Amino acid sequence: MGIAAQIRARIALQIADAELAPGDRLPSVRSLAGDLGVNVNTVRAAYAKLEADGLVETRQGIGSVVLATSTGGSPSGAVGFGANTIAVLIAGLNPFYLPLLRGIEDAASERGSLVLITDSHDSPTLADAMMRRLIARGVDGIIAVSVGSTPDPVPEDGTARLPPIVYVDQPERRGYSLVFDGSGAGYAATRHLIDHGHVRIGLLTAPLTLPNVAEVHRGYLKALEDAGPAPSPELVSEVPEFSVEAGRAALSRLLERPDPPTAVFAADSTLALGALYEAKLRGLHVPDDLAIVGYTDSPLSTLVDPPLTMVEVPAREIGAKAMRTLSDLIDGKKPRRRRTVLPAELIVRDSCGSH
Repeated sequence: MGIAAQIRARIALQIADAELAPGDRLPSVRSLAGDLGVNVNTVRAAYAKLEADGLVETRQGIGSVVLATSTGGSPSGAVGFGANTIAVLIAGLNPFYLPLLRGIEDAASERGSLVLITDSHDSPTLADAMMRRLIARGVDGIIAVSVGSTPDPVPEDGTARLPPIVYVDQPERRGYSLVFDGSGAGYAATRHLIDHGHVRIGLLTAPLTLPNVAEVHRGYLKALEDAGPAPSPELVSEVPEFSVEAGRAALSRLLERPDPPTAVFAADSTLALGALYEAKLRGLHVPDDLAIVGYTDSPLSTLVDPPLTMVEVPAREIGAKAMRTLSDLIDGKKPRRRRTVLPAELIVRDSCGSH
């Protein structure tokens, strides 16, 4: 790569990483040439290429100014990760993602792809920034998993030079996506508790603004409506994150009500573990005093006392399917089905009572 191309690539990555914001002025050609110890014509060539890429604009009397861009596209010649590299963007370090990532790696090994994993810490803003950075660095494709309400990087005019992107567990997406039947999972878990005779059933949940969480909530409400008891908004305990401590806090809020629930459905495995821990700290016997069902099974669910009844989703399968879909897109194929829904299954154990 020539010196001019290196200068252009470095500035392009600074723009992608938001180190240079729209409206920022680049150093003058003469100033940057002096700092780098290169010929002014070399810097001038780099700036001309940036302008051709649509990243900057030269304005009379001002100089080269960074333009606003909604694409985060990969400028030609950018310094990238190299060929056959796949990026996986996950929402957080949740045990749920382990089998899903194994499925992705199983399928990625079929084409010899290097898999990079990036954690967005449950922040849509950070997920959006990481998406732009991955695209700017020239990855061959991206699998975005449960990253919330991050905007689609594809602009309305479709002019961005983007790698193929496959979305997982994001029911609101327009592109190629694979999702779990969250509504069916919420329905099955809540219906199971209703069949055990429970009327006041609480929901422990992360923010309902997350589309995948909203699907689970929808199934919970439908099961209550179909069975007769009117859903009670005060029995929905919303917490800001997926964690054991959040599960404890969510259950504590419900148990301190004058009419606490006799059963709870936790919309995440860590929330369910937190609920079980909180119940035991309060001297409650599960399931006699409080029945618990959780969503997305994990090995830990069988190691606690009592073992937790959980709704299992095919995480490893969806990871492999997502990677194979991405492989097809990278190879120029266009799968006919843009959206695939995978069913969930109720795994009955001891935390919900006798069966």
